[in-house]
Amino acid sequence: MTKAKKLIEIAMPIKEISAESVRDKSIRHGHISTLHLWWARRPLPVCRAVIFASLVPDPLDPECPQAFCDAVQDLLANNPLYAPYPDIPYTSIYDPMPDNLRNRLLMFIGKFSPACQKNMLAGKTTSSKDQVQEGCLIKWESKNDPTVLRLARLLIWVAYNSELRPEATYTDLTVEFDEASKAITNAETALYHAPNRHLASPEVTAKEAALQKAIEKFQNRMPSVFDPFAGGGAIPLEAARLGCRSFGNDINPVAHIIEKGSVEFPQKYGKPITYTHEEFMTLYGKEGVKLYTENFGGMPTGNVEIPNRLSFDVEYYAKKLLAMTEAEVGHLYPADEKGNKPIAYYWARTATCSNPSCRAEVPLLKQFYLANTKSKKVYLNPIIHGTDIQFEIKEGSYDEKALPGWNNRGNMTCPCCGNITPVKVIKEQANKSSGLSQQLIAIISETKNGKKYILPNDYIKTIISQTLPSCEKPIEAMERNSNGGDTFTWGITKWGDMFSCRQLYMLFTLIKNLSQLKSEINTSEYHQALLTFLAIWFDRIAVANTSLGRWHISGEKLEHPFSRQAIAMVFDYPESNPFCNSSGSALNQLDVDNPLHRVGKQFSFCCTVCKCFQWRKRTIRCQNADCCRNRPTLL
Repeated sequence: MTKAKKLIEIAMPIKEISAESVRDKSIRHGHISTLHLWWARRPLPVCRAVIFASLVPDPLDPECPQAFCDAVQDLLANNPLYAPYPDIPYTSIYDPMPDNLRNRLLMFIGKFSPACQKNMLAGKTTSSKDQVQEGCLIKWESKNDPTVLRLARLLIWVAYNSELRPEATYTDLTVEFDEASKAITNAETALYHAPNRHLASPEVTAKEAALQKAIEKFQNRMPSVFDPFAGGGAIPLEAARLGCRSFGNDINPVAHIIEKGSVEFPQKYGKPITYTHEEFMTLYGKEGVKLYTENFGGMPTGNVEIPNRLSFDVEYYAKKLLAMTEAEVGHLYPADEKGNKPIAYYWARTATCSNPSCRAEVPLLKQFYLANTKSKKVYLNPIIHGTDIQFEIKEGSYDEKALPGWNNRGNMTCPCCGNITPVKVIKEQANKSSGLSQQLIAIISETKNGKKYILPNDYIKTIISQTLPSCEKPIEAMERNSNGGDTFTWGITKWGDMFSCRQLYMLFTLIKNLSQLKSEINTSEYHQALLTFLAIWFDRIAVANTSLGRWHISGEKLEHPFSRQAIAMVFDYPESNPFCNSSGSALNQLDVDNPLHRVGKQFSFCCTVCKCFQWRKRTIRCQNADCCRNRPTLL
């Protein structure tokens, strides 16, 4: 029998998907892209639209099942929200869109809002948030909207099952869909409200089996989607969001961990849990009570309900780990006289002037601003006595022609004698065993009035100059960057070279305490997921604590070294204080809006991800995948 063409083969709302995809790149809070850096991210709206349109037929195709046409008619044709454009806003002539089932389906995927349509016709712009209409599948706010997701899942359900059972009616299939969905909801309610479900018991085992059976029964009636090169996990995530049985694979270990943390563990374990009061106190103690109070208000005297077990446990153990580490190395990041913790220490690499009669140690600064915004300007003003270079901190602008930077493309101009030391000589100094020296220039702290910049006093210098226990640097070799940013000629050839001694000492202490904490944690699959998130959290801390990071003077914030697909050499960098409460800190990585342990918890279906070279039955249970997607073209 000839099958109807899929919607994606006929038409797609390209303009609307493109508009929401542009917005998707700027969304940070709750987005999987902030879990861990991955270069080949695919916009979620594109993936959601492509998967949906690949699984439903064109309603105007003569071979389209009648049940699906009836579904579109009932669910979309009678809803004014999905009415086609009275005048397509992005064409140059009056162009009304016919009101048919295909266009109704396209408008469900993506439609410009009435305000945006009006502005487009008038040649005006609309803010990215307000371009796509509420209730459309691709809109960011629809990602967990139960009404929108029910429509999408039901349409896929009817499309898939009407092909298998041509005699089935839309009404029959809707009843079956609602029964299968309700079975999942009932099983979830029964399990998640069972006290102490983390403890094995016949009752809990039975409820877990009932939930798994309900999910299996639902997904047996839905198509399977397989992404053989899943990368950041966008396609498997969106397939699972639409209720499909979803599989993802990538041989890259970084991608594999990202997929685990984005599309499997949160949906599998980020669920509600109810503890008895006694069990909660046994597990978490006073620190758990403090965390619960901070997140949810007063501590109940009876059963303790936590909306997301994984989220709570990641935060609890991360803060416990951080407290253990601060107790050991916190003295290296002393607070000021008012008890305020610095957020960063601003360092500069120094080189020796090649003039034999000078030999001054010169900070390799390209410019002198510490803050350069519209409302605030702070800069370093050099004070030079002979070959001694010191600084004072001033507010306002400085004359960049009268005070040019001392580092121009690696060539150093000595402010003491005017001699120019060529980059070749500077690199020779950098490649000696000791490398380039480093000088603490300023300390950055957070106040009620914004960032504050001060010079290090003698006490701080004493703390900073302490000899630390030796740490074994990571010796794995770096790869040369093929598109610029080469660090090799500057003596940074191993991953351990990216970190200062202080940073390495802090990170190794964190690793030691993580290993100790690991020995105290259960070895169940759930706790392996918990440890995975703690490892990802550690990775985020490490990225914010390298000697190749940047201080963003116009945003007054720390930036990691990966601003592009190359690691560039930098000569001045901020050393983050991991124990503060501001930008770049370890706690900042546990922000409540960060998807580190919260993404995807809102729906019942998780993806199965694996790391293998070949798609084989014994490795991936998706040999009969109904849809195989790989890197949708960016629209």
